[in-house]
Amino acid sequence: MYENDEIEIDLSRVFEIIKKHFKPFALIILAASIVAALITLFLIPKKYTAEAKLIIVQKSNPDSQQISYNDLQTSQKLVNTYSEILKSEAISDEVIRNLKLEDLDTEGYQKIVKISSVKDTEVITIAVTSKDPKEAAVIANEIVDVFRDKIYSIMNIENVTVLNSAKIPEKKSSPSNIKNTLIGFLLGCVIDGCIVLYILLNDRNIRTEEEMKQIFDYPIIGLIPDMTHGTGGAE
Repeated sequence: MYENDEIEIDLSRVFEIIKKHFKPFALIILAASIVAALITLFLIPKKYTAEAKLIIVQKSNPDSQQISYNDLQTSQKLVNTYSEILKSEAISDEVIRNLKLEDLDTEGYQKIVKISSVKDTEVITIAVTSKDPKEAAVIANEIVDVFRDKIYSIMNIENVTVLNSAKIPEKKSSPSNIKNTLIGFLLGCVIDGCIVLYILLNDRNIRTEEEMKQIFDYPIIGLIPDMTHGTGGAE
């Protein structure tokens, strides 16, 4: 019970400090949010992501117009294999060479190219992120072309279809103005919290009888009234 009372007293002090210094705290949060927004808008380079999609269709009977359940299962298993091939240097080196990307090596290629598969489907997504939206689309489509040319010699089968080619993205994929502004807002809240904590830890004022008992561990004999709030009297 006493612990709960102590927590309540601490919270009341926190609210008291926040109320007393509300304007400076609000300005800190506002300033942190504005700085984060400005950094996002003017200092962090904009990046664009272009996506191309492939679908793997493996037919056990090429002459049949229908795809069996086993064909679907086989195609889904091939997705993982094909995804790894797309990430390999056999693809990246040729893409870099064909597009003459002299400032891009294999490591840099791995950073800007993301290969993923849609769960429980035969679809592979090739996402390329670049500061130049046109370059992102060109690289994504080149990866598709190189992969389709190489997959037959590697797997000796032709079962890859382009679901959609990459288009030049019109909107940036990063950075996020909302996300970074929110981070600035939270950073401002953290700064305010640290200031409140500092004030609490350096507060040596005694406000209640309970605090007096806790500090000195002596019984309170009497209280001195605050004469400054009297109603006045004769001089």
